[in-house]
Amino acid sequence: KRQLIDNKKYDFLLDLGTGTGRMLELLKDNYQSAIGIDLNKDMISIARAKLASNNVTNAQVRLADIEQLDEYYASSDMVILHQVLHYFDDPSRLLFLISNVLTKNGKMIIVDYAPHDFEILRNVHAHQRMGLSNKQMKIWAKSAGLAVIDYMKIDNEKQEGGLSVCLWLLKNDK
Repeated sequence: KRQLIDNKKYDFLLDLGTGTGRMLELLKDNYQSAIGIDLNKDMISIARAKLASNNVTNAQVRLADIEQLDEYYASSDMVILHQVLHYFDDPSRLLFLISNVLTKNGKMIIVDYAPHDFEILRNVHAHQRMGLSNKQMKIWAKSAGLAVIDYMKIDNEKQEGGLSVCLWLLKNDK
């Protein structure tokens, strides 16, 4: 939901685990400049092609590890983690690392699955977590020096019992 970004134009946005660059494309009018980071070469190639074909000139994508962000220390006033945290064994640690790239009043949007029991996602798609709860996110955020300032859950309207998605807006609270 776009309203989570306040219809504000951010100076520098980091899209971590950018995949195809879809968030960079959708939010291109909400940032001055942006970098999408992903560890998958194929995804970076797709993202570059999509950004070019959609004339997104204020963003670039880089092949890099989102756990190695020292060069971005305190540089980003908006970070996006779209469908990323469920791939990590220790989301609390990852949030702590990412919190260091935020500016003093920087914000982070996290989009991920709500808790579920779809084991196929773990077995076939290497998900480490079976969704994320709001209670757990608040604990992880607090330990990373972040505060959850908004939350919404979007239920799957197309398929009863299907996957629901949660959105969190976090703010640097350090």
